[in-house]
Amino acid sequence: MQWLLDWLSSFDWSVLIPEMIGKALGFAAGFAASWYLLFRRKLRDIERFQQGDSDDILFQMHLLKPLDDSPDDVVLLFRNVGPRTTVNQLYDNPAAREAIKQCAEKTTLSDPILATIGREGFEVLNDAFGHFAGMVAMSPYPRQPWLFVMTSEDRQAVRKQCIRCFVIRPEDLKKFTDWTWCSKHVRVEQPWHWFRVVALHQTAKVWETEQADVSEGDGMPLIDDHASHRRIRPLSVGLNQEDAPIATPHVIVWKDNVKALSEMGLDLPIDEADE
Repeated sequence: MQWLLDWLSSFDWSVLIPEMIGKALGFAAGFAASWYLLFRRKLRDIERFQQGDSDDILFQMHLLKPLDDSPDDVVLLFRNVGPRTTVNQLYDNPAAREAIKQCAEKTTLSDPILATIGREGFEVLNDAFGHFAGMVAMSPYPRQPWLFVMTSEDRQAVRKQCIRCFVIRPEDLKKFTDWTWCSKHVRVEQPWHWFRVVALHQTAKVWETEQADVSEGDGMPLIDDHASHRRIRPLSVGLNQEDAPIATPHVIVWKDNVKALSEMGLDLPIDEADE
């Protein structure tokens, strides 16, 4: 026992005790800070989940199907193609993740296409485009021309805000340039799908402009610049188009959505007399 007392008496307790207390306090402070940061992160994740914010990236095929009982009308179907992915899974570069999130936060229903700009924006779009093309490359269905565009619709209109990559046939998107046709002849599977008709109409207007730019020779950027690039990209893939509506096609009463459209900055001609 004497050896223990001799060993303890050999320490300079006037220095050791403050040092031990300081390290203990430092450890406690570090632990508390780590716990607080993790707790805050958990709260933010819960808040984002409750608000419907998501880092998901969905690839959705859009189809217009003629109606047997009304040959002049069509029903809009949109279906997820392949498994969903996330921003972190698709982009291994943190700068690309930040760039695409910033683009998604700036979109509205009046301008739903991600505003990818410059080389950085081109690479963000190109990676998603290449991922989708590779995902469906071995599809057994006949290939045909489609259009690919990255969107993020207004949080005021959709339940879940995420990045949605629209895939639609050129001949179908062309029809959406005519708003009168959209409002009178397009039906949907669910009443709240009216917002997708608007998003496709806005997309079609951008595509029309890009087509005009290409015909004038302004659509192909320099390979070392990409200051401007086509945000609606053509591709050839095979997708399953043999599908049917999951519910009775719904006629959109557009006059009921006039206020919502106005609040989102959309000035679309709505015939108040339409039922």
